[in-house]
Amino acid sequence: MAIKLSTDRFSNARWQAGFSAYFSLACVLFFVISAAFTVLHQSSYWDDPYHLAAGVAQLQTDDPRLNADHPPLARLLGALPSLFMELPSVADGNPNAWKQADIFYTTNAYIGTIEERLLLPGRLTMLGFALLLGWLLYAWAKELFGAERAWLPLALFAFCPPLLANAPLVTTDTAATTLMFAAVYGWWRYLNKPTLVRLGWASLAVAAAFCAKFTAVLLAPLFLLSGIAAVLSPAQLPYDGKRRMLIIGGALLAISAATIFGIDLAYFFDGVWLTPPEYLAHSRSLNSTLQAGSETLADFWPAWLPVPLPFYYVTGLIWVLTRAGSLGHWTYFLGEAGPGGWPNYFSLLLLVKLPIAALMLIGFGLSQALSRFSRDAWNVLFLALPPLLLIVIASIGKMQIGIRHILPAFPFLFLLAGYTLRYRLTRGRVLAAGFLVALSAVSTLSVYPNYLMYFNFLAGGPEQGWRISINGDDYGQGGSDLLRWLQARNIDRLAYLPNGWGGTQLSRAGISYTPPPCSDTGELVAVHAGRLLTPENLAESMCFDWMRLRQPDQKIGYSIFIYNAGNAATRDVQGYLNKSLALYNAGKFNESIEAGRKALQWEPNNAEAYNNICAAHNNLKHWRQAIDACNRAISLKPGHALAKNNLAWAKQNMARAQP
Repeated sequence: MAIKLSTDRFSNARWQAGFSAYFSLACVLFFVISAAFTVLHQSSYWDDPYHLAAGVAQLQTDDPRLNADHPPLARLLGALPSLFMELPSVADGNPNAWKQADIFYTTNAYIGTIEERLLLPGRLTMLGFALLLGWLLYAWAKELFGAERAWLPLALFAFCPPLLANAPLVTTDTAATTLMFAAVYGWWRYLNKPTLVRLGWASLAVAAAFCAKFTAVLLAPLFLLSGIAAVLSPAQLPYDGKRRMLIIGGALLAISAATIFGIDLAYFFDGVWLTPPEYLAHSRSLNSTLQAGSETLADFWPAWLPVPLPFYYVTGLIWVLTRAGSLGHWTYFLGEAGPGGWPNYFSLLLLVKLPIAALMLIGFGLSQALSRFSRDAWNVLFLALPPLLLIVIASIGKMQIGIRHILPAFPFLFLLAGYTLRYRLTRGRVLAAGFLVALSAVSTLSVYPNYLMYFNFLAGGPEQGWRISINGDDYGQGGSDLLRWLQARNIDRLAYLPNGWGGTQLSRAGISYTPPPCSDTGELVAVHAGRLLTPENLAESMCFDWMRLRQPDQKIGYSIFIYNAGNAATRDVQGYLNKSLALYNAGKFNESIEAGRKALQWEPNNAEAYNNICAAHNNLKHWRQAIDACNRAISLKPGHALAKNNLAWAKQNMARAQP
């Protein structure tokens, strides 16, 4: 629907529309490039290997047995690059774990292949969802507000830290966000103008969303409520009541049928049309989670009635609903560690995980929409109901492990922010919106590439945000950064508490580690904040007390805390000095200089390191460099006899070398 500009518009409408289109395109491209660079040299986070192993396994064997905890669509797309590679079999890596559908041990046996060959291609493939989400967001914004105003939701999208952090990961979160948004957009378009083509697109989007993440089950009440509203609204569908019911009811039935078929197809029709007794028989050789799901199904589903959905989808959905409803997930929130269930968890995260400027635009847009609610009630309800329903349901449940679980709410909030310019497109209002977007961009880019650990200043920024929440923020990232930090200092052993696959990365690089001590012994300790704040048992909790009661000496990516870095420095300075002297005695003068410089990285004012460098330069006849190094050694230690002798030798030989 075209929007008529107010009489006080500040420039030509065609120019504004062109600017909006190009700026929106630039926002999407920035988002994709920025997100890609955050993982370019990063190793696996917590979930990437699980999803890749499950996707590759299904492509190799047509068996979806590793896809019980999540539907397979996002995993299959992330694993697509494997079709162009010669890879070992996932199932053969640990046959016993494969037989039991044990995704952890199956993945653990395949982690080397994932890290070396699959991780980066899979992550870059996942960015296709971000491109699709950007296009859908612009298309809907253009229909709602007109081409001139469509840029604002895209700008908020481009500088959204949680989306930037999760978009390149091989997980289900961004896929679910994109496909749920596509489903609601398709349903909105169909209800505005019912056609078979629009119904087909809506059906495809809904089916894809259900195949991406179990969260998509929330589309069912959402579609039903909006369908009832359309039936009761002659203004929305200008037909008689009976015809409206037929149009909406028939569409819902068609979408349901398409969704069931799509889910069956995603699992390659494995385990479809089994009865509860067959579920129980099929699950006997599998893990306890699938057995429990089969038993729960048998409690309420008639024994004679086949289930028209795949075995792994049904048992996985039952497991997720059970976990979200009663079991929960061990979580840290505002100084407490528990199984979840805090009613204010997601609402507070929403306030601290987005830039303040973005929150201001969302708040102002929502106030503008509500102030003229009677004019645009249908559209406002369509935009407000999905995030409201998602946040309320997530807050009631116990699966509270980070902002990523309500990512599908974000694009709807960005569209609501578009109401900032919906009714008046004045120069002042556009400049104010642009200024807030610029502030949002600065705030977001200030933590690049550590978008997962973004917190706004209400939470104390990324340095202090972990005190509010850490699960889903510390996602096991930083393993590569820690490895580079250790290698730069020639450290080959430490005490380390990994979160995810970091321990595997260090071991493969030849670095040994032991569990952190239960008291401060002075040794170098690295610990992920998520593990520090959510210990697995009481003994572990008590063991970590000494670290929780003191500030870390250093942080890597805001999420890995380093303790006793200074002690490590003292130890390794001496190690480098010994190495420098040994290399000098062996006649390897360039290597001796390099070892001396490594010592200076830890302790820049070490006179012995400068003296060793001076002596090595003397033997290489680098007189000027030798003089500089010896002078530095003497300035740090005036009585250094060896440095004075080396300095005299360097000066004497440089004088002879001069004509």
